[in-house]
Amino acid sequence: GTGEEEEADRVPAEGERMLCRHPFVEQKRVAVTAKRVERLHHLVFDGRNGGAQGPQSSLAEAKQHVAEQLKAMRPDILRHSNPAEYKVSVSDGLFKFLHHLWQTETPVVELG
Repeated sequence: GTGEEEEADRVPAEGERMLCRHPFVEQKRVAVTAKRVERLHHLVFDGRNGGAQGPQSSLAEAKQHVAEQLKAMRPDILRHSNPAEYKVSVSDGLFKFLHHLWQTETPVVELG
């Protein structure tokens, strides 16, 4: 992959200071120190390498996992009436990769 892809995929370490950015507003950024690092994505299917990967969760295990994740969410975000905004920040590497993709994949309009 490209250097931008590798930087976007780098996993931070606990206690490491890192720059986080708003995914779309270049001026919004903040330095944070990771107290906990949790992998959010796990490969479950890889068509190039034989399909299903690793142990598969049962339906009951998946439902239990979702219930635990919902308990960890702030109640104001989950309320049905006027829910609070769920803010998302991205690493500097992911921000650069996302914006590079926009620049290379967005068609250029011809004037004239």
